[in-house]
Amino acid sequence: MKLGIVGLPQSGKTTLFNAASGQQEAVGDYSQASHRAVIKVPDRRLAELSDIHQPKKITYAEIEFLDAPGFTGKGKKGRGDLEILHDLRLVDAIVIVVDNFSPGSHPEQDLQALNDEMVLSDLMIIEHNIEKLARTIKLTGHQERARELEVLQRCHEALNNDKLLIEIGLSEEDKKEVRGYSFLTLKPQLITFNIAEEMLPDYAALYAGYEKFCREGMRDISVICGKIEMELAVLSDEDRQAFLKELNIEKPVVDKFIRKSFKLLGLITFFTVGPPECRAWTLRKGSPAPKAAGTVHTDFERGFIRAEVATYDDYMIYKTLPALKAAAKLHVEGKDYVVQDGDVILFRFNI
Repeated sequence: MKLGIVGLPQSGKTTLFNAASGQQEAVGDYSQASHRAVIKVPDRRLAELSDIHQPKKITYAEIEFLDAPGFTGKGKKGRGDLEILHDLRLVDAIVIVVDNFSPGSHPEQDLQALNDEMVLSDLMIIEHNIEKLARTIKLTGHQERARELEVLQRCHEALNNDKLLIEIGLSEEDKKEVRGYSFLTLKPQLITFNIAEEMLPDYAALYAGYEKFCREGMRDISVICGKIEMELAVLSDEDRQAFLKELNIEKPVVDKFIRKSFKLLGLITFFTVGPPECRAWTLRKGSPAPKAAGTVHTDFERGFIRAEVATYDDYMIYKTLPALKAAAKLHVEGKDYVVQDGDVILFRFNI
């Protein structure tokens, strides 16, 4: 699963990318290069489960970030904005970074400008396809695509009224009809307000002020000082803790940013544990136990018999399978069980 990071030039999006990835890509140079990184998702639960088992290997869940070039609005210097938008169609969710640190910055206007670019891009795709699809249905009588046309018409009307497609209540069936178009405004968004160091004491108030942009399952917000987080990312653990203490911050905010990005993708985490390895596995929310088993190994899904499941909280209390069984906290689940975030699972299978 992949997230695209987008913003206007000088918004600090590459700074944020560096903070999340630990890379040291050049910032502030109007670069037209894209940067990619696979990033581990911080998870205290995996660390605490590993403290119990002392495994030889600890494996965190991962997500991929694409740092796209900054929008110019002019298509200049190599790759233009159209190519940037094309690349963003290949991601599963979008991180929009806006400047909230410069004197005289206008973060809400910048956010609107970026969404306007995506609305216009989606409109161009619909207008290119909608008449062609209507003509095809009329000439061939292929009514199986009539639903697709109806959804496109609704999307066209919404975009013409400056609405994002994530805001118009498309059903899952509607989304399936238009999935092939990869509409930008139908992708979940994490709006990230990049603040200055001197604004950190007002963090809570700033966050509360921007919560109006949140939409459950569609849009979330993050408030972060990218410059500080990038500096923290390259420090040793000892120096990082000293710097955090000096700033009166408990932990890097970028960890929360990464976890929010992960959640925005509609993903959950389940765990497998033991002395060889403690591992966090990534799974689409709402998936059944056999699908989770197949994430571990394809043979596990094919030969799935049952899943022995404990919640993370129960596992941290009882710590061993025998103790969980004795307390009736180890649940035997079949093929219809929907895996929950934080489940610790032992799969039983036969191949």
